[in-house]
Amino acid sequence: MVRFSRVAAHAVPLTVGALLLTTGVSAAQPSTVDAAAARTEAGISALQSIKKSLSPAERKQSSQLVVEKRLRADRSLAAKLPEYRSGVGVSATGTVSVDIAAHGTAVANAVTAAGGAVRSVSPDGAVRADLPLSALDAIAGRADVAEVKPAAQATTWSEPGNRDARKAVAAQAAAATQVSEGDKAHGADTARATYGVSGSGVKVCVLSDGVDSLAKSQAAGELPAVDVLSGQKGSGDEGTAMLEIIHDLAPNATLGFATAFTSEASFAANIRALRSTGNCRIIVDDVSYFDESPFQDTQVAQAVNDVTAAGALYFSSAGNSGNATDGTSGYYEGDFRASSSKISGVTGTPHDFDPSSTTQNFDALSAGSLGRPVTLFWSDPWGRSANDYDLFILNSSGSVVASSENAQSGSQNPYEIASVPTSGSGYKVAVVKYSGADRFIALNVIRGRFVASGSLKAFSTNGVTNGHSAAVNAFSVAAAPAAGAFTRPLETGDPANPAGPYPGLYSASSKWERFSSDGKRRLFYNADGSAITPGNVSSTGGTVRNKPDITAADGVATSVTGFQPFFGTSAAAPHAAAIAALLLSGKPTATPAQIRSALLSSAIDLGTPGFDTVTGTGVIMAGPALAALGVAAK
Repeated sequence: MVRFSRVAAHAVPLTVGALLLTTGVSAAQPSTVDAAAARTEAGISALQSIKKSLSPAERKQSSQLVVEKRLRADRSLAAKLPEYRSGVGVSATGTVSVDIAAHGTAVANAVTAAGGAVRSVSPDGAVRADLPLSALDAIAGRADVAEVKPAAQATTWSEPGNRDARKAVAAQAAAATQVSEGDKAHGADTARATYGVSGSGVKVCVLSDGVDSLAKSQAAGELPAVDVLSGQKGSGDEGTAMLEIIHDLAPNATLGFATAFTSEASFAANIRALRSTGNCRIIVDDVSYFDESPFQDTQVAQAVNDVTAAGALYFSSAGNSGNATDGTSGYYEGDFRASSSKISGVTGTPHDFDPSSTTQNFDALSAGSLGRPVTLFWSDPWGRSANDYDLFILNSSGSVVASSENAQSGSQNPYEIASVPTSGSGYKVAVVKYSGADRFIALNVIRGRFVASGSLKAFSTNGVTNGHSAAVNAFSVAAAPAAGAFTRPLETGDPANPAGPYPGLYSASSKWERFSSDGKRRLFYNADGSAITPGNVSSTGGTVRNKPDITAADGVATSVTGFQPFFGTSAAAPHAAAIAALLLSGKPTATPAQIRSALLSSAIDLGTPGFDTVTGTGVIMAGPALAALGVAAK
């Protein structure tokens, strides 16, 4: 299930006139190629003219906010961008949901005075608010404000299947208590009997969207009492479904919950609170914020580092953004390669995606990429980028339909985000170095795909698993079906999805989900922003983490509406957490390092021998892991 932090995904459309492009001197009809180039030049020139004329207050705002304001105020500018959408959600009353990086406590009061509504305030002063578009400059212009940007978007990693199939399963679910098929596929049912373990004495806590149906699941006997952090119930039901999975495999574990969707800062705070005040020994989440850096542990990953240092085991979904092995990747990373050719209207240097002697300035997007966010990161330290990169999305006629052109001048994040339109076809992405040095880049169309289109070849790589799931001591969890196959093709024309072993056990011949995200994860900076390999932030620098770590079940039964069955790495992570709870109940004195060793050393290797970039060390099994930990059969 994709969430956008409760923010509308698209701006209120502007009514603009069509743009007439003429040569001015020639009566000849321009070619299709010339017309497309003219549209590209007009659009990018208009956008870069905005970037070159930013006021001091606008320099602290995201480019999307600035462009949305300018388009509404300047109809001649809007005429040069007839198909452009900023992606900023503007309410009927003219407000936008924003995150404000601030110092001190006065900004929240200023937001209220400006007609805004404060939604949350973090301990460090960061404010999430609904702010009138007309008040952006006044708030951004304050000395105690460092940045104003659209509210950070996030996603959970459940994967909705075919609607008709879900309805049939839901009808069956209403008639009986539901038990995850992962219980048998992982051998947890027999392990409980053989080793006398049940999760007793272990508290397992979930972070997801919400637990709307918690009371319903409890009334049906699907869940026991759940300790929900005060005020952190959230909204949605993926958390309820994850809790049911844990209870199925570790029925005597104590359960807890907190939402991860109030804001990114709140997510980090809730991770720490679950450990410090919730006394959770195992924590599991299925959430990713789109601005989590692939190259450095930022605020959520730092919270994970804190709780694992304090002795907690942390499990996180690897993601559903596909992998290079199955040809489902919508991810590209590599050293910036200066193109020998220009894009019409661009100030700066395009990236050349093609490593051969052929030049290719665009990577084409699949039909399944409609409505998907596209992110760009580069290897500068978080909050200290002095190299300026931009992101453009064009359609088949050459018009710029979305972009992200934040100004980086030494104190900003190395990050851009734009969204693919929800309709149309023939979209392609360009990365432009506006100024500065060459860096290692990471381009991700989240849950989409790069494809060949016309003369454009498809360029994608492995490595999409990132953010806090790739924290050094976190368990990043890939997905393998426990029972029936995922019920729809990921993209039109894709091969059939694999089925799982239920009612049997996973084996070396088991297959992973084709949507499961892959690694490895290269990082260039320590959490404090210091370089891991000073002077080298290219493909030969930094350090590489073997992520994902392990694989666990998805495609399983729950009683929760919308998660019948429950597919995605969102379902895999709680299976892994529950198996860890069985291990801790069998050996309460076990250290995190011992639990990790037992899980990894006993996992069933999938795919190529040894660690691989999709399944990690393989699918974990409850019985062999208990034996590896030295727990004696009863």
